[in-house]
Amino acid sequence: MAQGYRQGAEAGLDLDAWRRLVDGFHEAVVVLDPGGVVRLVNPLAAVLFPQARPGSRATVEGRSQDLGGGWTAWYRGAEDFLENASRQLSALTDRAETLRTVVELAPAPHPVLVVPGGRGRLEWWRRGADGEVTAARTPRQAAHTAPGLPDVLDGTARHAEITRLGDGAWGGATGVGTAVALNGGGALVSFGGTRDVELLTRFAERAAAALDVSTRFGEHERTVEALRANLLPSPLPTVPGVRLARVYEPAHRRALIGGDFYDVHPREDGSAAFVLGDVAGNGLEAAVHSGRVRQSLHTLLLVEQRPAQLLRLLNSALRAAGSRLFTTLVVGNLVPVQAGGLRVTLSAGGHPAPLVLRSDGRVDEVAVHGGIVGVLPEVRFQQTTVALGPGETLLLYSDGVTEARAHGDRQNLFGDTRLKASLAECAGLPAEAVAEHLRRVVFSWMGSAEHDDLTVLVVQAEQ
Repeated sequence: MAQGYRQGAEAGLDLDAWRRLVDGFHEAVVVLDPGGVVRLVNPLAAVLFPQARPGSRATVEGRSQDLGGGWTAWYRGAEDFLENASRQLSALTDRAETLRTVVELAPAPHPVLVVPGGRGRLEWWRRGADGEVTAARTPRQAAHTAPGLPDVLDGTARHAEITRLGDGAWGGATGVGTAVALNGGGALVSFGGTRDVELLTRFAERAAAALDVSTRFGEHERTVEALRANLLPSPLPTVPGVRLARVYEPAHRRALIGGDFYDVHPREDGSAAFVLGDVAGNGLEAAVHSGRVRQSLHTLLLVEQRPAQLLRLLNSALRAAGSRLFTTLVVGNLVPVQAGGLRVTLSAGGHPAPLVLRSDGRVDEVAVHGGIVGVLPEVRFQQTTVALGPGETLLLYSDGVTEARAHGDRQNLFGDTRLKASLAECAGLPAEAVAEHLRRVVFSWMGSAEHDDLTVLVVQAEQ
C-alpha cells in the first residue's frame, strides 16, 4: 500500500479509489499527508477518531504505518478502543464526570446520552460537532415524542432507530439516530457516520458499568457527608469572660472525623459546660461512638450539672446501650467570677490529667481521677475545683498529643514533660496562640508520619 500511495501522491491517482479500499477495512484508518493534514478517514475512523476530519490537522492515537514521502496511516481496532474506554471510565467516581466522559468517548460523530435524572426528569448529555459537551434536563414525557426511544429507555428493546426527534434535547443533532440501551434506564444515541450497533452496544455496556459505580459511590459519599455533619465537632461558642481555642486533627484527615471529640455548652446564666473525650480507636466506628457519647452528654446535661454525677449517669447510659468501645473524657463547668477569672469544676474518667498554665509561667497538673467510662458497672469519679486568674489557661488534651511519635524515632513519644514545657512557653499568649503553638510543636515533632487522633481544648480566663 505504501508504494501505491506514493504513486497516488505523485501521479495524481484518484484518491476515491484509495478511499474505497480503506472503507472496507475492519479497523479505523486515518491517513495524514506530510503536513499532518487529514486526507482519508474511513467510516469506522469517523467514530473512533472523531477529531480527525478531512482537511483538518489532528493528533491521532493508535498504531502508525509510514507510507513513505511523509505520508502516515494510523490504525485503531474496536477492541483497542473499548479497552482504552474501559480504562478511562473505571478511574472515575463522580457521576457528572462519568457522564461527560462517556459522551466524549462515545463511538459516534454526534452522540447523545439520555439517562434518568432526579424528580422524574431526564438528563440529556450531548457532544456537538465542535467537541463541546453540554447537558440539559427535560420532563420524562419528552422521550415519548421520539418513537423508539421509550422502548430503549425502559429495556423493552435493546436498540432502535430514531427517525423522529420530537421534543428531546438533542442539542442540534439531525437525521436518523441509532439508540442502544444502558442498563439502569438510559440510552446512548448515535447520529451521523456509521451506525455500528454492535460497537455501540459494547461501549454502552462499559458506560453503564462505570455509571453504576460512580452513582453508587456518589450515594455513598452523600450518606457519609450526612452522617459526618452530625459527627463533626461544633464551632466553639462565645462564653462571657472566657477565651476558647482548639486543635482538632483526626488520624484520617480526609474523613475529618475520628474518636476524639469536644463540646462547649453555654448556659443562660453565663456559665458553660465543657467536655473533651477520646473513644478507643479511630476512624468511622470510633467517630460514630463519639457521636453517641456527645448526644448522651447533651441530653444528660439537661438533668445533671455536677461533673462526677454526670459521668456516673453517662457510664450507665452507655452500658445500657450496649457500648463496646471504652471512652475516656474530662467534663466540667466554667463559672465566671465577678472579681475576674474563672471557677472551674471538673471530673475525669480515665483521661490524661488537665494542665493549668499560671500567669507566672508555672504549669500545674490537675489531680482528678476516675475509671474508664462505658465498660464497668461500678466506676468511681473524683471531682475537683480549680481557680483560674485573669489570663490563666486550662489545657485539656487527648493522648494523641503525649503519644505522638518522633519522625526520626517511632519509639520516642512526645510525652508529658515536653507538653508541659511547651505549654510553659505560652505564658502571656492568648488562647488562639496557645493552641497554634502546641499544634506547631507537636507536628514538628511528628513530621509527616501518620498519627492518632489529636485534640486540644484551651480554656482561658479573659484578662
